[in-house]
Amino acid sequence: MEFEIFQDVYYLHVIFLNACSLETTKTKSEVLEIPNEDEYTTLLVQGVDEDGVSSESTSKVITDINEIQAFIEKVNKMEVVQPPNKELLEKSKELNKKGNYFFILSDKETMDNKVYTINFFRDGRIMFQEPNGKKQDANGAGQKMMYLSKEKHSDVLLEMKELLNIKF
Repeated sequence: MEFEIFQDVYYLHVIFLNACSLETTKTKSEVLEIPNEDEYTTLLVQGVDEDGVSSESTSKVITDINEIQAFIEKVNKMEVVQPPNKELLEKSKELNKKGNYFFILSDKETMDNKVYTINFFRDGRIMFQEPNGKKQDANGAGQKMMYLSKEKHSDVLLEMKELLNIKF
């Protein structure tokens, strides 16, 4: 009698797939420096009311150089990231909600020369314009020229509102 021993051999194939979506890719952070920081003589702070409308009661013009410099020192050289355009567009849509603010630095009260915009969101994120960058268009163009603070800074907005006596 003959016995043949057959061994069953099983092969296990394991395939690992790894991919990164452009929308979730981590971007490297950098330190943003506000351009022309010594030239600003006006700071316009603007918020909105419950209906998302800005008015004289939700705006304040500051011309005190010490207050302007204190503001700049607090937000200048902050660590920022350049998020995907989709995230910037979503953040921009929040600007018409109460609790979010525009802080606009200018070298003239007429705001028609050097202008630099910083947006503060109630969740603590801060959006910066690219130094010497272009403004954001209504259709979302120019978004890639914007940066968001790497961390949330809820305390900075509260400090600025107190320092600048913002009541809206």
